[in-house]
Amino acid sequence: MTSASALPSPGFPPTRRDTAVEHLHGHAVADPYRWLEDGNGPECEAWLEHQARLYTSRAATWPHRSAWQALLRSATARTDALSAVSPPVWRRGRRFFLRHPPGRPLPVLMTAEPGGPARTLLDPLAGDPSGSTTLDAWRPSPSGELVAYQMSYQGDERPRLGVVDVSTGHVVDGPLDPGRQTPVAWLADDTAFLYVHTPRGGTGRQLRLHRVGTAPGRDPVLFTTDLPQLSVTTSPDGRHLMLSASPGATSGNRLWLARAPHHPEQDLRPALVFDGTGDASRAVLKFAPDGRVYAVTDHGAPFGRLCAVDPADPHLRAWTTVVAEEPGSVLSACVTLTEPGTGRLRLLTAHSRHGVSGLRLHTGDGDLLAEVAAPGNGHVARLTAPPEGASSAWFTYTDFTTPPCVHRFDLATRRCVPDTPPECDTRGTPSAARSAGRAEVRTGVREHPRVAQVGYPSFDRTPVRMHLITPPGRTGPLPTLLTAYGGFGASTPPAYSPAITAWVAAGGAYAIASVRGGGEGGTAWHAAGSGADKPNAIADFLAAARWLIDQGHTDSDRLAIRGSSHSGFLVAAALTRAPELFAAAVCSDAVTDMLRYDRFGIGHLWRQEFGTAEDPDECAALLGYSPYHRVRPGTDYPAVLLTCPRTDPRVDSMHVRKMTAALQHATASDRPVVLRCEDGVGHGPRSLDRSLDLQTDVLAFCAAHTGLAPPPQQHRR
Repeated sequence: MTSASALPSPGFPPTRRDTAVEHLHGHAVADPYRWLEDGNGPECEAWLEHQARLYTSRAATWPHRSAWQALLRSATARTDALSAVSPPVWRRGRRFFLRHPPGRPLPVLMTAEPGGPARTLLDPLAGDPSGSTTLDAWRPSPSGELVAYQMSYQGDERPRLGVVDVSTGHVVDGPLDPGRQTPVAWLADDTAFLYVHTPRGGTGRQLRLHRVGTAPGRDPVLFTTDLPQLSVTTSPDGRHLMLSASPGATSGNRLWLARAPHHPEQDLRPALVFDGTGDASRAVLKFAPDGRVYAVTDHGAPFGRLCAVDPADPHLRAWTTVVAEEPGSVLSACVTLTEPGTGRLRLLTAHSRHGVSGLRLHTGDGDLLAEVAAPGNGHVARLTAPPEGASSAWFTYTDFTTPPCVHRFDLATRRCVPDTPPECDTRGTPSAARSAGRAEVRTGVREHPRVAQVGYPSFDRTPVRMHLITPPGRTGPLPTLLTAYGGFGASTPPAYSPAITAWVAAGGAYAIASVRGGGEGGTAWHAAGSGADKPNAIADFLAAARWLIDQGHTDSDRLAIRGSSHSGFLVAAALTRAPELFAAAVCSDAVTDMLRYDRFGIGHLWRQEFGTAEDPDECAALLGYSPYHRVRPGTDYPAVLLTCPRTDPRVDSMHVRKMTAALQHATASDRPVVLRCEDGVGHGPRSLDRSLDLQTDVLAFCAAHTGLAPPPQQHRR
């Protein structure tokens, strides 16, 4: 077979390839595309221009792009439930929530007085109609009269922090520059809030106190830590602060408890009550409105437990378990409620088993009162309740066929019902925004897709679960999209996705594997796919592909894999380890150079998840699976679409650039390797239009290389 170095694939732009070899702990390591790490260098700029031309020419050959876009828009706007995207946050009867009206590029923050209509409080489009400014976070003050909010521009993840007056809608303070997105903890009297400042170029964090209306440069520093992650929370009565800090994204944390400051000069004197940095355990404190304190922790309990904390002796040694660990069922959230009439405290907890959520009601002492029926076999998230005590809690619910919607748990009836948000005052809403997105596409698939959770063995016989979504009445082998996350202890629960809906409506199958490294099986499941055991996550992912093929659900000519961020890393690792299994692969915003990842972006926070090349043993392990270093010239790679922002402050885009160049040089097949590099976005949220454009390209690319054609379009208004 002719090697790609001698005969590059047609259409690939000329790319400089350096031959220098670096020696690391006895390993000879080639890094021929290190010059692509400088995203602003003239050579990289010229290379990106070549890549853009190649991408444009290749994308023009993908059939049915307009049909895929129509399917995605239909799936996005198919129900009004999509318009309410967050459970309400309550402050003294006033309601705050995010709403994403159909056709609007970005969600808006709404507020409603008791019994009154909802009105827009913050709209990112008001100051930037281009959709490049996003509302990243918001926090109402205890009275509900003020809201601290954070907005960032073009995905730079360096938000500007301001304060808006809820009654007038006027900005009354800011902007502050916290460096990165920060928690905000208001003092009880609304006069000030605490926030976390990240110095430019620094690794530590500072807890600062900002008095509303004063110059940010005078904000006193109340607490500092060398740890790179710091958060702060206040108790409902405003008397206590919880500080949490950790050395990395998946490492254990430390908790401090302190009295809230009453003046800028007050010393916090926080007491360290928990330290899980030694065994990678974590804990968070929950403050009840009657003064009781609880802790949710996985210390000594891989699936999580709930403990009572005595404020007079809040240290771990004195914590008392009130809701014990249940193996197989991960404790994910807890809120406190107040029983009407009696005023007795109640605990509502959320659990997940194999990614499917359930709710339970307990007494304040942890005794089980009832198993609460969830809205379905899906995912409960963002469980919240008014801080001053109430008889209701709110949460979002979704599954593979149900768009995210807000539900309310009622303590009196012990039932969950769909929440009814207040009517929205649409005066001033552009008519285009009110009417856009109402076109519906008739796909010919009138029944819900079939959803099954299946099990398969990995290479070492470890059982792994996978959700498989297929069109009704269709049997394999089908064009199939496979994905997994498998990192940082994050789960991939059942959740509605326009991409899944569109792909299955077109006649394809979609599979989501719950591989090791995720959180579906508690902390032990995460540990089994992280650090030195990271190859287990890759092997589980490949085993999922082989199982789908062996069981006749698909074949290698009809199987595509896709992923972004850590999921994109899995895709890159899988296609370099077993390229013969796949017809196509989509790798987005991924880390691919495992020897140098911790020198870029926030990669230093991931050393516990992956390891570091500074350690000889870990360096050898990283070389064993590093996607960039496993690319081999002369290999028949599948068609590969790599996507990234022009600048990604989280996962530096140098990873995708270097991976693109390596694959283009190495592939011996006639299938394309193309890069889609996008300006004006980052690693996080983007506008609806830009998100749909990206998903359209992903589905059109995968369909073109797996033989899936969407059904004829029939539009109706």
